[in-house]
Amino acid sequence: MPGEDLLTIGTLAARTGVAITAIRFYEAKGLLAPVRLDSGHRRYPRSAIRRLSVIVVCQRLGYSLAEIKDRLGLLPDGVAKDRDWTTLADDFRHEIDDRIERLLTLRDHLDGCIGCGCLSLDVCMLHNPEDAAAELGVGPRYLLGDSPADLPPVEVSPSTAPPDSDTEGDDHMSHPDWHLAQLNIGRLHHPVDDPRVAEFMDNLDPINALAEASPGFVWRLQDDSGNATAIRAFEDETILPNLSVWESIDALKNYVFRTDHARFLRRRREWFAPMDDLPVLTMWWVPAGHLPTLDEAKARVDHLAEHGPTDHAFTFHPTFDPPMGSGLT
Repeated sequence: MPGEDLLTIGTLAARTGVAITAIRFYEAKGLLAPVRLDSGHRRYPRSAIRRLSVIVVCQRLGYSLAEIKDRLGLLPDGVAKDRDWTTLADDFRHEIDDRIERLLTLRDHLDGCIGCGCLSLDVCMLHNPEDAAAELGVGPRYLLGDSPADLPPVEVSPSTAPPDSDTEGDDHMSHPDWHLAQLNIGRLHHPVDDPRVAEFMDNLDPINALAEASPGFVWRLQDDSGNATAIRAFEDETILPNLSVWESIDALKNYVFRTDHARFLRRRREWFAPMDDLPVLTMWWVPAGHLPTLDEAKARVDHLAEHGPTDHAFTFHPTFDPPMGSGLT
């Protein structure tokens, strides 16, 4: 090999940004093969720049030295040609795509429910009620490739009868003087007439009918169309409000998590963007017979966003009992 095609270890280090000691370490591990001159000095072919660069990037991506050595073993001795790197790239491509997908999943879901069973975030109640994800296996199921849509269908049985019935010792039973108001909001990915949200829109009427037929339902906000998708309560017009009143916390929970509504709730991310600025669900107690306005509901949302859960505005985690005494005015 002509001398002008060979690089000193110092030149290789300067061009790649890799310390000389690290280059010698990679050499000792069989990842680099220097040329020994008659004088005994190390020299490296210029192609070692590419090889060393690939080693460094692969390490940063989490590949072990053994894995990198196996992959580089696909290259011939000496200077690799274009076709050799194409072969190596094809070998890497499927696994890299898989890693990218897992990294994107981690990026998009780390601040939400990951299906691990902790039930420590408000969104866990939405995406993993009562740790239903455990049925899919151990570990953080939603980071491992599963989704809430993979959960088995919810079946209503006698054991899931509304807990606001006369059950002794139930802290969430109905209170004759107080009802529970709730506002849940979502930032729709696309306009309501966009085909990409058509499945969500097409199922609004049956899901709303299910709510009205559920034990403990009192009232829901709707316009002439029978739903509230044309009503706006926030400056951001992509936010859809769903305002309703229930006899108790458990009546609401039973409808949300133990009816066919749960099937669509688990698919929420298909149609709605994550809400980082406002709470998705806000609940508060109102005197029985009172129908809350959107302005009232928005004020409760703002209070929850600013102060966290209190008896003035809260979520399913934690909840608060209604005020002492009669709520009648």
